[in-house]
Parts: sequence; C-alpha cells; structure tokens
Amino acid sequence: MRVAYICADPGVPVFGTKGSSVHVQEIVRAWRRAGADVTVYCTRAGTDRPADLAGLPVVEIRPQSASGAGREHAIREAAVALALAVIRDGCDVAYERYSLFSPALAMVTFAGALRIPSVLEVNAPLIEEQRQYRELHDAGLAERMLRTNAAAAGVLACVSEPVVQWVEARVPGARTVLAPNGVNTERITPRRPVRLHADHLTVAFVGTLKPWHGVGYLLQAVAQANIRSDGPAWRAKIIGDGPCRQELEWTAEQLGVDAEFTGAVAPDSVPGLLHECDAAAAPYPAPEPGRDDYFSPLKVYEYLAAGLPVIASRVGQIPSILQHERTGLLVKPADPGAIAAALGRLGADAALRDRLGTRARAAAVGLYSWDSVLATIRQALATERSVA
Repeated sequence: MRVAYICADPGVPVFGTKGSSVHVQEIVRAWRRAGADVTVYCTRAGTDRPADLAGLPVVEIRPQSASGAGREHAIREAAVALALAVIRDGCDVAYERYSLFSPALAMVTFAGALRIPSVLEVNAPLIEEQRQYRELHDAGLAERMLRTNAAAAGVLACVSEPVVQWVEARVPGARTVLAPNGVNTERITPRRPVRLHADHLTVAFVGTLKPWHGVGYLLQAVAQANIRSDGPAWRAKIIGDGPCRQELEWTAEQLGVDAEFTGAVAPDSVPGLLHECDAAAAPYPAPEPGRDDYFSPLKVYEYLAAGLPVIASRVGQIPSILQHERTGLLVKPADPGAIAAALGRLGADAALRDRLGTRARAAAVGLYSWDSVLATIRQALATERSVA
C-alpha cells in the first residue's frame, strides 16, 4: 500500500519540535508499522529529522514569499503543486493534515477514473484560530478549501468532539470519525519510580509557551506549594519555547521559583527530560465564554506514557483522558491554589505518586497508542468504502 501524506501548512514542519510535528511523525510511523510505503508531501520539511525516519521519502515545495492575502494564495499554489506531485507519483491512499488553503486532497482523490481512498485529518478549527490569533485575509478561500476537501474525503478524522461539531456545522453530511491523539509508548518509556533528589521534587510542563497553556498558573502554584509545605520544595522544568518565555522567566524570578527553561528540544529529547521529573502539569486556563476547548493535548498522553502523576485542569477533553485519583489529579482551571494543593498532596505522599504514575503508564499502553488511533481511522475508511 502506497500512502501519500500531505501537509501543506508551512507552520507545521514535518521534522520539527512542535506538537504538530510530533503528530505528523507518529501518524507516519503508524502507517509504516501497518505495512504501508509512505511518502510525505509538504511545504516545510524542517531540519530535526529523527534517525528512524532517515529514509522517509519527502517531497518539499515551499510557497513563494509573499504577505497578506498574497501569502494565502501562494500557499494554495504550493498545495496544488504538491497534489500534482502525488498524482505524478501515484498512491493507494491519500492522507492530508487539514490546512487552511489547500485543495490537495480533493485533487488527488478525483485525479483518476477511480476515486482514491482519502482521509482529511482535522486537528483544530483553523479558520477561527487564524481569525483570533493571526490574520485571515481571504476567509472565502479558506471556507471553500475546507468544503472542497471535506466533500472529497472518505473520512474526516477529528481529534475531539468539538472539532467534529465544528466540521459538521460547516459541512453537513461530512463523514466524520472521532480520533483523539495518542502517544508512542516505545519512544516515551516509563521513568523509574524513585526520587532523584533528596532536597526537592520537580514538576514538568511540555509545550509551546503561549498564553492559553497556563504556565504562569503553574509557576504561581509552585511558589504557593513551597510556602505551605514543610516537605521537599518543588521546582519546575519548562520544556519548550515560545513568545511568553521571557515573561515567564521574569515571573519565576519574581516569585522565587527555581525554574529551568530548556527552550525548544527535539522530540527524541523529551522522554529523558520527563524522566528527570516527579510529576507533570497541564495547567490550562478556563475556556472563553461560549467556546469549547477543542484540543486533544499531546502533552497529557506523553506524561501518562512517562509514568508521571499528572495534574491537569478539568477542561475540554482532559477529563475523558485522565481519571481523577486514578491516573492523575484534576483541578479547577485558572486556579494556582488548586494546583498548589495537588502538588502538596503529591509531595507529601510518595505512595500516591507511585500509584498514579503506574496507572498512568498502563493507560497509555492499553488505550492511547498511535496504532490504535490509526486503526480507528482505517476502520472508518474501510466502512465508508464498503457502503459506497
């Protein structure tokens, strides 16, 4: 089976350090473990290629340099060129990561006399994201590309129920399937359940340092926990980089929190960094009024796979991933005091840390592998084709 994996979003380097890059790589690995020959067609290859993907064929076509609406149309033209490359090379399945301005999946799906099986993977309501956090100049183009590819796709694999609802509201009758994120439990192995330092414990955060990840709440919580507790002090290990880093470093200094900021790291470095920690946090803020949290957080799955007790905000999809008091501790969002209380519990109770960590690892292995994610998508695709 020849699979063409298409990623026309220049904001997602195939070989990069972002969570989206990890997602691309893991789906490719899952297809390869399923016996497929995969070729990646992308607008940005990136430079952090893992050793196990050294031989992966990659076709890169970069958009022409432009700004404003011109940039959006340049991305579309690059996506068209990617589609033509797929058609030239041939494939048995087309799989595209949804991006705003690409018509590639539709072009490939209907290129020949027979319709090629195709999947559109939707990770976020990108039109709303682009409007809110960046700039969207040609909204009509973005809407048309979504409808065009969604109509062509045999299956639209959506990472969460809010994403399913977003797609179905825009494209009635879309053939959606819920396919939350997963984790590579061979890449991320469990930490040894022993304390590495007698005088302190370490809580990890993994992710891009942007406001909606709530890292500031975590730093405030560490400061409060250290004031309240007579036990070992907590320190923070912030794994990742982003526009809020300087502000967060200043916050840590002002609060007197011992915090290590690693900067951006290659995905292969994440397991070792997590193994140096005693707990991990996903301190998301409360959702904005009228908006569902649509994300399926990779970091939480990675924490589980590392066998770490997890403290996470009770928002979005997280309560469906973490079992409170079994694989983690769920807390009120945007509440440093609640996070501090959870840190206090973990700091005072080694047995609790070990119990949560052991069950977290078991959940990652048994429920959240990337192979099972792809199996869900492939089953939906096979069902759709048999009905058609």
